[in-house]
Amino acid sequence: MKGNIRVFCRFRPLGKREQENGDIPVLHKADAFSVDLQRPAPHNDSRRFEFDAVFSSDSSQEEVFGDCQDLVQSAVDGYNVTIFAYGQTGAGKTHTMYGTSENPGLAPRAIESLFRVIRREEGQGRKSFSVKAYMIELYKQDIIDLLVEARPKDQKSLQDAGRGIMFVEGVSERPITSPEQLKAVLAEGERRRHTAATAMNSSSSRSHLLLSIIVEAAVKDTEQVIYGKITLCDLAGSERPKKSEVSGEALKEAIEINKSLTALGDVIEALSKGSKTIPYRNHKLTMLMQDSLGGSAKTLMFVNCSPASSNSEESMMSLKWATRAKQVTNDVKRNADSKEVARLKQVIALMSQAQNAQDLRA
Repeated sequence: MKGNIRVFCRFRPLGKREQENGDIPVLHKADAFSVDLQRPAPHNDSRRFEFDAVFSSDSSQEEVFGDCQDLVQSAVDGYNVTIFAYGQTGAGKTHTMYGTSENPGLAPRAIESLFRVIRREEGQGRKSFSVKAYMIELYKQDIIDLLVEARPKDQKSLQDAGRGIMFVEGVSERPITSPEQLKAVLAEGERRRHTAATAMNSSSSRSHLLLSIIVEAAVKDTEQVIYGKITLCDLAGSERPKKSEVSGEALKEAIEINKSLTALGDVIEALSKGSKTIPYRNHKLTMLMQDSLGGSAKTLMFVNCSPASSNSEESMMSLKWATRAKQVTNDVKRNADSKEVARLKQVIALMSQAQNAQDLRA
């Protein structure tokens, strides 16, 4: 099941500050799959970009999720699924991924959809399900567990499970039995995420945020165990420090964010060119996304853009970046084990947890 990752483009309306500063919209939806960028002077040019879907400033959250919800079914069927948002700071990534309580984004809608699918399949009597979740942020070079009080000793390390699948050692996995529980986990993690005000965004994300939902299904007739995972990744925004007017700690954060996004771009460049060596290990972000880019997951990327004329250069770079990402091919695999293999994996996991606990006591 080799297939290119899907790329959706979304651009927001002009903001009040942008209108006051005399900005005009430079992004226009040409059709369901095409967007035109019309750059002002000194360029005075126009370029069309084509993606798997284009959502304009008047597209609703419900409309956007409608084109993504098939991935929720894929996770229940035993596939790893990744949805991530990329773009400059203030372009609307967090709104797309999380939204507000009144106007929820992809993550809360995916949670509701996931439990509807699970309840439907449980009602058919052939499968039983268990769900757990964890939430982390990559802040500078630190992987921080957002479901515990953030302390230096809570910084996590990455481990390779083989076949390019990375996992976060010792991360807190919460058992989940309802959409309300999972939404509470999401809200808890969001509260602890690093944010700051900049000249471009009143609440700029200063870290990469990942929510992973692990779905395990036991098939009663065959005694097979199926594993699926949904990873929802809200990347921190790229920014030019002169434009965002950050200084001090926020400037250090911006430098680290740009380093990580450059590393991500290098991985996409290598994958799109079919390079023999892919530089996943150049940064923790690319290691975290190794399964999603060129790996075994079904992956959907959102490129979020500002429509403002003053941001036309950043929008051009984001759209070019997304065009390269569209060429990346994943080797999608279904995760299924026999009952005995699943039992042995559970034993190994429990032994590993016991060893970690013993090491902490020591």
